[in-house]
Amino acid sequence: MIGYQNVLAEFLQLTEEIHNQSKKLYSNMKDNETGQVETLLSLFDKRQQLISQLDTYMQLTDFHWTEEDKKVIQQMKETEQLIQTLMKGLHQSFKSQMNQITQTKQGSKKFVDAYQNVSTEGSFIDKRK
Repeated sequence: MIGYQNVLAEFLQLTEEIHNQSKKLYSNMKDNETGQVETLLSLFDKRQQLISQLDTYMQLTDFHWTEEDKKVIQQMKETEQLIQTLMKGLHQSFKSQMNQITQTKQGSKKFVDAYQNVSTEGSFIDKRK
């Protein structure tokens, strides 16, 4: 196998591994095990390095894809579309959960600030903002 074909095969393997890891993630952040998202990010980083290596090969003047390479690339494209669909869904879910957490923190801060100067005698006045 030529050097770039080794990189291409590794790229396909990594893309499939990313797809498998993506399927294991839950849309609720609390349901995911510690480090799952970090593992996925690490796989994306490794794949980016392989893309750089492939780019180096593609810059060569006598470079061309074989028919077998084109089949591998097509398989990667199909897997990549599945990954993109999963990632978009997870991103939207995580984004809404982060917004909810932020709103909860802001809401609880209003109450904390309101009760900072509470007097223990007399009547109670709600000072929420």
